[in-house]
Amino acid sequence: EIGVRLVGSEMCIRDRVYSQIMLSTTLNKLSVWFSHHSAFSGYFEPVIQRVKPAWRQGLYRAQVLDVTKSIGDFIHITLQPQHQWRAHKAGQHIELTVELNGRLLTRIFTIASSSRQYAKDKTITLVIKTHKFGRFTPQLDKELTINSWVNISAAKGEFVFQYSNKSLDTPTVMVAGGSGITPMMSMLSEHLSTTNNPIYLRYIAPLNEHQFVEQLALLAKKYPCFTFDLMTRNEHELQPLALVAKSEIYCCGPQGLMSDIEALSKNTGANFYQEHFSLAPIVNDDSSIEVDVTVTLNGNVFTASNQQNLLIQLENQNAQVTRGCGIGVCHQCHCTKKSGLVKNLLTGDVSDSGEQIIQLCISQPLSNLEMSI
Repeated sequence: EIGVRLVGSEMCIRDRVYSQIMLSTTLNKLSVWFSHHSAFSGYFEPVIQRVKPAWRQGLYRAQVLDVTKSIGDFIHITLQPQHQWRAHKAGQHIELTVELNGRLLTRIFTIASSSRQYAKDKTITLVIKTHKFGRFTPQLDKELTINSWVNISAAKGEFVFQYSNKSLDTPTVMVAGGSGITPMMSMLSEHLSTTNNPIYLRYIAPLNEHQFVEQLALLAKKYPCFTFDLMTRNEHELQPLALVAKSEIYCCGPQGLMSDIEALSKNTGANFYQEHFSLAPIVNDDSSIEVDVTVTLNGNVFTASNQQNLLIQLENQNAQVTRGCGIGVCHQCHCTKKSGLVKNLLTGDVSDSGEQIIQLCISQPLSNLEMSI
């Protein structure tokens, strides 16, 4: 009798759990169909935000502790993520989401501080170049006030220090252009104390716009294996890098700079690692000229032309997309654009390169795209 009662109890619990899972799955699916929320809990955001400012389903909250303007139109932002956020690896980036003028905008920034700083005081530092005509960065120093809240993603990216490939005498060369100094600074702060291998940094930026100058000088004084040069682009071109075979080359900066350093690395047999740090270029905004781009959707790679909307082309390649009205009304075909540029065929507006929700049926691809559904 006891055994029968236990079995019945287990079946009841199992059925209850199964029902809860099915209900949650159904609600989340409805949310995806009829709004941009990926889970039903997203509908309660306004209520929860009264208690927890900037709470958003699927993201982490982070409190702004400091915002400091720096030379060269840079701002340094210190954030304290909520305790559930996991520490990053030096060189990784996050997605920063801020509500600006009633709109949620997301951009990707590399963390400039080390994971040791996070372990010490639970803070991370972002160093951001503001662009006069941008939609996001020019507003940050005004909108981000002390003790305000923003959202961040988990740390992402594979641009990290490669210990496994290094022998005792392997030299490391870091080349940073402009804002590309941020992952290098994180790596240097994290790893200089753990190696005696020679590490050289070439930091290229306009005159008097180099960031972290004092910190770099202190690191060079403390660690004899580390040297660095601050250069302008002209100085860099007049003093080409001298690389040796099997050295480790890390590069982050404008696409032209990274292409040059990559070619030099290949010619000398060096190992090359890079972090892209530039806006996606528009391949062609003239629909009379056909241009193909690469579309990465949920990790699968497709090819698209600027002659048709994304929905038709992805359907023709058997991509897992949802069709609705096909004219931009029902939002059944919406997805999240992670990076790249598209034109809205109804309004003619060209997106920026950051993350946003788009409708495939009314989106013309203008650059290589990364998207998810």
